[in-house]
Amino acid sequence: MTHMPSSGEEVIRLFIIVSAYSGAVASTIFSLTHGIFAVFPFLYLLPIILAVYFYPKRAVIITLGISLTYISLIYVLGFTNPSLIAIATAWFAIFITIGVVFSSYANQLYEERERIRKILDNSQDGIFCFDVRTQAILDINLKCAGWLRYERPDLVGRPLAIVWADGSERERFIAGVNSGELGSETEGVFRAKDGTLLRLVVSTVLVSGGRVLCSVIDLTGSKIAEEEIRKTLEDLEEQVRARTAHLERINEELHAEILEHRMFERMILSEEGLPLRDEDDE
Repeated sequence: MTHMPSSGEEVIRLFIIVSAYSGAVASTIFSLTHGIFAVFPFLYLLPIILAVYFYPKRAVIITLGISLTYISLIYVLGFTNPSLIAIATAWFAIFITIGVVFSSYANQLYEERERIRKILDNSQDGIFCFDVRTQAILDINLKCAGWLRYERPDLVGRPLAIVWADGSERERFIAGVNSGELGSETEGVFRAKDGTLLRLVVSTVLVSGGRVLCSVIDLTGSKIAEEEIRKTLEDLEEQVRARTAHLERINEELHAEILEHRMFERMILSEEGLPLRDEDDE
């Protein structure tokens, strides 16, 4: 996973290519004007390779421009040497072939990288990559950055400690990575940009060249739901207990009232000399 170059990086790339190209042209002019014909063609390989590396989609056009510059200088300054013109024509074909073949290969790699990036960005799991030595975040997909309330460029290059709040959890996880525990899961507390604490499960997916690719699952929502369910059940249980106690009190009050009525009835019947009713006959 790689991020798009910034404007500063773009300027540096252009400067490197232009410098290599200018050096090759200057060396060609100097060599041709001083009778040196064996070295300067190789100098054009560097700007061509740099163009393929930095700009694979435009590498063929850039290579064509560099090659035309080379053969034009040969025809202008070395036209009196037929063998030099023949060799330059062969080098022209070699330059074009190198640009086309390398550009095709680089474009295939670029398209494959973009395909993988789209898969990762559309994944329902969060994914981030960090350097195990410096603990700097190398890249992070949109899902994981969204959970943490960050824009992706805001986290690239920043320390992992910015978002992984618990240092002991983080060090324990990295110790597991260093020991080769691939696929192990660690539940950790992460801090979002707005200060919200998130509970995430982090799993190592790939460790290569000191870089660790991790898969992340957000448990915060399920934890909140479990807490809400637990509170709801506790409230229902409390309501049932309160209702049961209320019914028991009502039952006791009714029972006491019935006994009072019976005692009053007995008293009335005994004063009038009437036979008392047996409670078992009711």
